[in-house]
Amino acid sequence: MSTISDEELTKFGIQFRDETMHPFDPGVEWWNESWFWDWYNDDGSVAGHCRVGYFPSQKRGWIWFHLYVDGEWIVVEEPRLPLADFQTPRIAYQGWGLRLVYDPIEPLRRGRFRFEGFGRVTAGRRVGMMLPVAAALDVVSIGAPHSTGRNNVPGHISDEFDACRFEQPVTLSGEIHVDGKSIPFDGRGERDHSWGPRPWNMEWTFFALNGDDLRVMCVQVKLPGMSGPISVGYINRDNSQNLTQVNYDLKFDNNNVLQPIAGHIDVVAEDGSTFGGKLEVISAMEIDITHTFVPPERPIYRRALVRVHPDDGSKPLLGWAEFNYFLK
Repeated sequence: MSTISDEELTKFGIQFRDETMHPFDPGVEWWNESWFWDWYNDDGSVAGHCRVGYFPSQKRGWIWFHLYVDGEWIVVEEPRLPLADFQTPRIAYQGWGLRLVYDPIEPLRRGRFRFEGFGRVTAGRRVGMMLPVAAALDVVSIGAPHSTGRNNVPGHISDEFDACRFEQPVTLSGEIHVDGKSIPFDGRGERDHSWGPRPWNMEWTFFALNGDDLRVMCVQVKLPGMSGPISVGYINRDNSQNLTQVNYDLKFDNNNVLQPIAGHIDVVAEDGSTFGGKLEVISAMEIDITHTFVPPERPIYRRALVRVHPDDGSKPLLGWAEFNYFLK
C-alpha cells in the first residue's frame, strides 16, 4: 500500500484525474496518449517492459511487451491495432490472442496490470519460437509522479489541448508466466503516462533506476535544429526533486544488440546532491518504431536492462536505459 501524501503526489502538477485518457486534438496526426510499465527483480534475471499507445487521429493503437527471463527475450510487437478494438476510455484491449488491462485502483497510488499473449523468442536458447506469455502484477507507487509541467515541453505543446507526461517509480509484485511456467515476481520499476503531440523524429537517451532507498530518472532529448539537448529528470530519496544537471559519457555499439551501450552517468539535484555511476548492461533488445517516421526508416532504438554501480561504492541500482538515434 502506498503511503505517499496527496501533497507529495501532486507536487509536480499531476492530478489524480490524469490517470485516465485526455481530450485530443483531431487536427494533430501524431497526437499520442500512452502508458508504459517496466520491472525487474533484484538480480536482474527477470525483467519486462510493456507499452500501450493510442493514436486517435490515426485510429490505431499499439501494444508492445518485452519479457526477459534467464537470458531469453520474448517479444510481442503489435503497432497496427484498430483503435476501435480498444476498450476506451479504459486502458484495455482484448482480441486476436492478445489481452491487456490496467486498472488504476487508487489513482497515482496503485493499480493492477495484466497481460496475455504470444511472443517470439528473439534471443536465447529457444530463439525463433513462439511462446505464450503473461503477467499479473500489482503496481504500487513509491514516489511522486514527476512532470516538468503542462504544455511547456518543446515538440509536445498544444495551443488548445492539455499536453503533459509523467514518470513515477513503483514496486511490482505478482506472477510472470512463460510457456506454462509460473514465476513469482517481486521487484521494482518505473511507469509513464504521456499525452499530446509526439514528434518521433528526435533523439533521446533515458535512464530509470530504482534501488532500496534511491530512485533516479534522467533523460536528454535533442530535437531537429537544436544546438544542444534538453535535460530533465528527478531524484527520489525521502521525497522527489527535479534534476538541474544531467551529464552522460556514453559509447554506443550499433552492431551489438545485446550489449549496445557503455559508459557513465552523472546527475545533480536541486538541493545540490549528486549521483553518478558506471553502467553494466545485463542484456538489451531492439524495438520497432520504423512506422512512426515519414517516410519510414530504421533508427537505433533499443532498451537495455542495466545495473549502475554508484561512484560512492554503495549498492548498485537496477533499471532500464532507452535510447534512440539515427544512422548518419
